[in-house]
Amino acid sequence: MSAKIAVLGLVIEEPSPAHRLTAKLRQRLASAEFVDSNVYSALTRLEREGLVVRAHDTSSAYAATEEGVRHFEQWLFASSSAPPLRDELHMKIALCQPHNLPRMIELVYGQELVCLGRVQELKRSFERIRPPDPSRWSGLVLVMVRDAELAFWEARLGWLQGVRVSLENMSAGFQNASRQARGSAGLKDASRRAREGAGLQDTSRRTRASARCKDAGRRALEA
Repeated sequence: MSAKIAVLGLVIEEPSPAHRLTAKLRQRLASAEFVDSNVYSALTRLEREGLVVRAHDTSSAYAATEEGVRHFEQWLFASSSAPPLRDELHMKIALCQPHNLPRMIELVYGQELVCLGRVQELKRSFERIRPPDPSRWSGLVLVMVRDAELAFWEARLGWLQGVRVSLENMSAGFQNASRQARGSAGLKDASRRAREGAGLQDTSRRTRASARCKDAGRRALEA
């Protein structure tokens, strides 16, 4: 969602100056992480496109035009498609190789800590802020948005924890297989060296026996 459509919706809800719109956007859609400059840029575009007008008085409040209301409702009533899953961490997990597992485990654990921090931050913010009045429309939608944010981060945290456990198990399995392979190679090498040693000893015995036979034959001829 763009800051432009979010700001337009807030202007339609209540004509307000830029600084109040910035505060309301931060409260209503905290998880979107819009910054102040997003609001001012959006207002500039909306005014240029004739979707809002600014009052030329001390209030400097922005109000939506009829075209702005039509534009917003067109967006509001349009079907919403499911967003594509293009999370960078998902791609890294999908494309990693067994030798990358230790680093992948570190990355996933780092993301776990980030998600845990967001969950704790949201819960603390819910405790600090006065509960919205559920009998008012603005209070009702704010509760739903907050619940959605918390559910998203808790679900992601649970997914990351499961992924980390799976990666750790895979890493342990590959390490065991590698140790077994090295152990098997070591046994094969020891067996080969033993066979080679036995072969050399047998050749040495045959050589000594042949020498003794030749020496005995020479002595017999001399006699």
